[in-house]
Amino acid sequence: MLFAGASSLRANPVAIDPTSLIAFGIVVLAAFVVESGFVALTCTLSGVAPVRIFLAYFVTNSIVYVAFFYPILQKEWVPLIVLELVVVAIDACAVKMLVRFDALQGFGFTEVSWKGALVASAIGNAASYFTGLIARHEPWIQH
Repeated sequence: MLFAGASSLRANPVAIDPTSLIAFGIVVLAAFVVESGFVALTCTLSGVAPVRIFLAYFVTNSIVYVAFFYPILQKEWVPLIVLELVVVAIDACAVKMLVRFDALQGFGFTEVSWKGALVASAIGNAASYFTGLIARHEPWIQH
């Protein structure tokens, strides 16, 4: 339902149209949910508790976006692709740190490797990015 709501709006968490702050908020929320969901599903393969890692990663990812990604994106200090790669690395570190908490470990937990954390982060970030593109109603056109 959240994704359907986001797809009915015209906004993108990367290329923001300032005419609709509400649409921007909905799209960002949808992107966070999609990214956190993909990370949680990927980490579940290592025995991580899916709902707990989803919630913990959602909060962590929100902090990374607000404190790091969005301010640098707005100032255009680095190209978007470089910024996205740095965020993938930061998110991979966050995944590695989060899964170390006993409260986030489920039955049959095995340590998440750096490769696994990087893959989870990359899949989540790609899904989040494409959620924003789809919400623009023109995913095939770069404005």
